[in-house]
Amino acid sequence: MAEVLPWMLSHADVIHQCGPTALEALRGHAETLPPALRQRYLVTGYVGAELPDVLALADVVISRSGAGTIAEITALGKASVFIPLASSAGNEQAHNALHLQDTGAAIGLTGSPTPQDLQAAVAPLLGDPARRAAMAGHARAHGRPDAAVKLVDVVLSAVGEQRLRERSESMSRCGKPLACHKFAPRPCIRPAFHAEGR
Repeated sequence: MAEVLPWMLSHADVIHQCGPTALEALRGHAETLPPALRQRYLVTGYVGAELPDVLALADVVISRSGAGTIAEITALGKASVFIPLASSAGNEQAHNALHLQDTGAAIGLTGSPTPQDLQAAVAPLLGDPARRAAMAGHARAHGRPDAAVKLVDVVLSAVGEQRLRERSESMSRCGKPLACHKFAPRPCIRPAFHAEGR
């Protein structure tokens, strides 16, 4: 990243979450940049609660390609360049990146990408708003911003079916025909979900 940073900063503002191990080295490198570039660069070990806002504001996201990251980026519909973590379990990050790349929803840099590979992947996205918008649209098509609500529906449905079976079995053991039992409808309680920035 450090090698391609001056080029990138000449084309975009960069917020760089690098993890705590690389933080001091990258801060030191940032100090060597010309002031005009340095003011366009924010390096941090960790982005906390503000991550949804950072992602929402980004034109292009460069990231690893774990499941949580993929879910966030596709839900927001962002043009992305993924650099999979080679040590991910079952190589899942490479599979995620390549799947999205195959559908035009991202660029996946697998193997051991060089700084030049990263620049070659990012340059067309920064320079061509139409290409960036098309990739964002493909990414959005993969997104499931309502996944939490759908999961709650599935869980509540499964719980409701189980309760109905248990009640039916209980009533059938009492010896009375099912028609003799009164079924009172239960109110449906749904949790409210609010995801900021989505």
